[in-house]
Amino acid sequence: MREKFDVNKDVILFDLLMIFWLLVLIFVFITTPNISFFNYIMTSALILNMILAYNLGLVLGLIFSLIIIFIYGSYILYSILVLGKITKFEIDYIFWLFVFPVGAFISGTLQNEFKKLKEETEKSKEKEKFILLDEITGFLNAHGFFQRLEEEVSRANRTKEKLSVLYLRLTDAKDLYRIYGKSGFEKILSTISNEIMKNTRMIDVKGILDEETIGIILPNTDLESAKIVREKLHKVLDRIIVEINGRKRAISLKINIGISEYNFGEDYLAVWQRAREDSRYDV
Repeated sequence: MREKFDVNKDVILFDLLMIFWLLVLIFVFITTPNISFFNYIMTSALILNMILAYNLGLVLGLIFSLIIIFIYGSYILYSILVLGKITKFEIDYIFWLFVFPVGAFISGTLQNEFKKLKEETEKSKEKEKFILLDEITGFLNAHGFFQRLEEEVSRANRTKEKLSVLYLRLTDAKDLYRIYGKSGFEKILSTISNEIMKNTRMIDVKGILDEETIGIILPNTDLESAKIVREKLHKVLDRIIVEINGRKRAISLKINIGISEYNFGEDYLAVWQRAREDSRYDV
């Protein structure tokens, strides 16, 4: 229901705007004694035609405007040839012949442009979903990581196998970025990812959620085994060797690692949140 509302939100806003002007027109007609009733009817028809063109598309809007023009033209000819009410030319007669198709064209074109914009936005979102790997580390990005976490939790719940999660937080990330700059910090992240790859299994799922947070999913791993992985990572990550600007530097990192074991029936975000909370006690 929410997605449907989002898709038609521009239509609703356009209709409300046109209805507002229609109400203003009605108010002006009621409060102004000398206003032409004929012009009031034609203006109201124009607003309704624009609403129709925006809601149903340019083609139907133009067809409806042609119907109005036909009726209006027939009325003008009848008034001239039969009733004799119109004896001299007035610019209003020509004005109304053109304003309806122009109004329908503007509304229909505007609707088409909004439609194209929404389609491009949706395509962009779909493309982002397929881009799951982080360029610097080669790990999954946040979208890909949580997608895999949900899948692994579902599998563990189905097979009753153990599953643990590691939450790694580089607490001095901002300081490292300030000291070594963007390129230096990226090399630090690359080194961290390489060490993690060397000291974890191929089946373990790694993801980088932001510049200071890394997640690791450990299938078929209980809490005690996860603790061993944590200690191993601390040994290789607390102090790393990074080549920055052609020089090798020994850099001490401040990394907190939290762990949690999946409880059967638990939501995948809950097990992640417990690992995050546990990292606060890893000092």
